[in-house]
Amino acid sequence: SELFSFKAADGETDLYGMLSKPSNFDPTKQYPLLISVYAGPGSGGARETFRIRSALTEYGFLVASLDSRSAGGRGKVFLDAIYEKLGIVEIDDQAAGVKALRERSYVDGERVGIYGTSYGGYASAMALMRYPDVFQAASAASSVTDWRHYDTIYTERYMWKPQENTSGYDEGSVMTYVDNLEGSLMIYYG
Repeated sequence: SELFSFKAADGETDLYGMLSKPSNFDPTKQYPLLISVYAGPGSGGARETFRIRSALTEYGFLVASLDSRSAGGRGKVFLDAIYEKLGIVEIDDQAAGVKALRERSYVDGERVGIYGTSYGGYASAMALMRYPDVFQAASAASSVTDWRHYDTIYTERYMWKPQENTSGYDEGSVMTYVDNLEGSLMIYYG
């Protein structure tokens, strides 16, 4: 796996990602890209440690995990970027990471999928809806689709109260962007 850096959607903040390649990787060929995502507040960031590459690479995929400004370990000011804006900043950063990877000749930017569970399922659905020019497919497992329907002890910690952050809740709802759906979306629970 390769640790790489890219600029966040704000064009200033340095973020990191991990990219895994097939064992028979050929830099003269193009490969579809899968993004494995969680992206929730304080989530684990990309770091250079030993890890077994995703088995999906052996099916001919590049598989990447991308930081966003929701990553933990970078301080409160860093994490404040997502306060009252879940589904916006961290999704913008996932798209920025894919755009950076698309500059590599071996990344097929027309075949990009994203998948995750729980917050990762939410991030997957939001990425597909908000960035149909970047993502062509998403698998959203056990995802939140609207923060108004999730538990308050978690949600209000990051989004405040729906009555006092109506625009944040609206902008963070997958349903707000459903008319943008162009790619393939699989939603499942269990």
